[in-house]
Amino acid sequence: MSSRDSAALPDFRALFEAAPGLYLIFDPEFVIVAVSNAYLSATMTRREEILGRNIFDVFPDNPDDPEATGVANLRASLRRVVELRRADAMAVQKYDIRRPDAEGGGFEERHWSPVNSPVLGPDGVVRYVIHRVEDVTEFVRLKRQGSELENRAGVMEVEIYRRAQEIQEANRQLRGLQAELEERVQSRTADLQRTNEQLQREISERRRTEEALVRSEEQLRQAQKMEAIGRLAGGIAHDFNNLLSVILSYSELLQDRLDPADPMRSEIEEIYRAGNRAADLTRQLLAFSRQQVLQPAVLDLNQILTGLTRMLTRVLGEDIDLKLHLDSALDRVKADRGQFEQVVMNLAVNARDAMPRGGKLTLETCNVELDEMYAGRHLGVKSGGYVMLAMSDTGFGMDKATQMRIFEPFFTTKERGKGTGLGLSTVFGIVQQSGGTIWVYSEPGAGTSFKIYLPRAESEEPAVHSDGVAQARPRGSETILLVEDEEQVRNVAGNILRTAGYHLIEAMSAGEALETIEENPVRIDLLLTDVIMPKMNGREMAERILQSRPDVRVLFMSGYTDDAIVHHGVLSPGTNFIQKPLTPDALTRKVRQVLDADGAVAGHNGAGR
Repeated sequence: MSSRDSAALPDFRALFEAAPGLYLIFDPEFVIVAVSNAYLSATMTRREEILGRNIFDVFPDNPDDPEATGVANLRASLRRVVELRRADAMAVQKYDIRRPDAEGGGFEERHWSPVNSPVLGPDGVVRYVIHRVEDVTEFVRLKRQGSELENRAGVMEVEIYRRAQEIQEANRQLRGLQAELEERVQSRTADLQRTNEQLQREISERRRTEEALVRSEEQLRQAQKMEAIGRLAGGIAHDFNNLLSVILSYSELLQDRLDPADPMRSEIEEIYRAGNRAADLTRQLLAFSRQQVLQPAVLDLNQILTGLTRMLTRVLGEDIDLKLHLDSALDRVKADRGQFEQVVMNLAVNARDAMPRGGKLTLETCNVELDEMYAGRHLGVKSGGYVMLAMSDTGFGMDKATQMRIFEPFFTTKERGKGTGLGLSTVFGIVQQSGGTIWVYSEPGAGTSFKIYLPRAESEEPAVHSDGVAQARPRGSETILLVEDEEQVRNVAGNILRTAGYHLIEAMSAGEALETIEENPVRIDLLLTDVIMPKMNGREMAERILQSRPDVRVLFMSGYTDDAIVHHGVLSPGTNFIQKPLTPDALTRKVRQVLDADGAVAGHNGAGR
C-alpha cells in the first residue's frame, strides 16, 4: 500500500464549509443539506437555522415588494436543472434578504447572480443541486448612481487640481526636512551599531555558556529519536485500535450466533479478518523504532523479584510496605534479565513518587491465557499463554487523560526538575521488544495497577497436545443486573451475557441501579458491577441492595488484581471478583461459577459485609 493510500482522507465537509465562495447544496426536493460559511455571512443566517429546511421557506419573497419575483425565478431555474440535468445560469436577480431581529428585522434589498448545477448519481439521476451565487448588490447600486457620478466628475476634477497644488507645496516642505532627518538617522544608526556590537558580545558569551547544554540535549534527542517516532505511531494506533476493539468484538459475537452454513457467516469472517489485518498494522506501528540490543534468556520472574526485594525496599523507603504474591507454579519467560530488572525498578520508582506519604506496593505474578477476543481488543497482543506481572500501588491514581499519555516520551506529571518523563516510555519499549504488552488500570484516588504480559517460554519437554475440542461457554437463563459506567464495556459485557442466554438489566451508575431495584419487582439472581464508579462505588451500592434483597449474589469486576483490591481496602477478602479486561470465556465461566456456588451467602460471597 502506498503512503498516499494509507493517508487519512481530508475532511471534505470542513473544506466545503470553508470555501471562499457562496454555496448552497440542495437535494432534489430543494431541501438545504450543506452551506458554506461565506454564504451564511452574506445572508445573515446561521447553519443550524437553515440546514434541513426548504430553500423557499428560509428565503421567501419580500412581502413589502409586490413586484418581487425572486422565489418564482429561482424555483423555475431549479426545476430546469432537475428535469434537464444540466447547469442553469440565471440573470441578475433581485432577491431581498430578511435581517435578523437583533439587527432591526425587516428585509434588506439585495441583488444576486446565481448559477445552479446538478450532481448526478451513477444512474444519471440528479442527487444534489449546487447553488452558487455572487452578491452583486453594490454593483447594481453603483450602476444606478452612474449618471450622478458623471455630473459630479467636473466638480471633482477642479477639486483634484487644487489638492494637487497643495500636495506639491507639502512635498517641497518635506524635502527641506529630509536632509535634517537623514543627519539624525545617521547619528542614531551609529549609536545603534555600538549598542548592537555590545549585544553581540553578550549573545556570544551566552551562546558559549549554553553550548554544553545544547550538545547534551541533542544527544538526548538522538537517543530518544525512535521513542519519539513511537510516540506518534502509538497515538495513531491508539485511536485506531478503539475502533477495532468494537469491530472485532462484535464480529466474533456475530460469528458465534450464525450457523456455519449461513451465507452471511463468510461476510462476517471477512470483516473479522480485515479487522485482524488492521490490528496487525497498528501492532507494527507500536513496534516501530524499538531497536534496543537485548540478550534474551529463559527467566524465572519469581526468582528475579525475590532477588530484587532488598533493593526495592531501599528504593521505596520505610514508609512504603512491599508485598509479594508470587504464583509457585509460574511459567518461564524469555527476556533480557537486565532490561527486565530495569522495568521493575522504573515502575517501583514511579509508584514511590505516587505515594509521598507512604502506602503499599503489591507485586503479583500468575499464568494467564489470552484468547482471540482479548487479542482483537488490545493492540499488539496475540492469543496464547502469558506470564503476568502486576505492580499495584495505593497512590494518587490517574484520570483517563493522563493514562492516555503516560507512555509518551518526555511526558511527566511531576514538578519541574523532578523527572525526565522517560521512565515509563523506557518500560513500554522494553516490554514491547520482549514480545509482551503493558496496560495500566487506575482511578483518581484509588491507586494504579500496571499489568505486564510476557509470552510464556517454550518448554524444553515435549508439548502436551489437547484433543482440539474447544469447551463450550457456560450458559444460563438467570436475570443479571449489570452496572458499569463505561458505555463500551457495558455494551460488550451485556452482549456476551445475552448471547449466553441470560436476561440483562443494565444501569450506567449506582444511583440508576438502586432506582431499578426499588421500582422493578422482578427477581435478580446476580449483581455484576464495576468496583469504582462516580458518586458511589460498587461495594457501597451492593451493601444497599443486599439490605432489601439478601438473596442476590454479587460479582465485582475491576482493572485491579484481587490482592490489590484487598490491600487497597476497597473490598473485603473472599469477594467474588473478575479482573478486567473481560473476555467472553472468562466472564461466562465466572458468572456461572458464582451462580452455581453451593451454599453461597450473598453477604460473604458478594459485597463482603
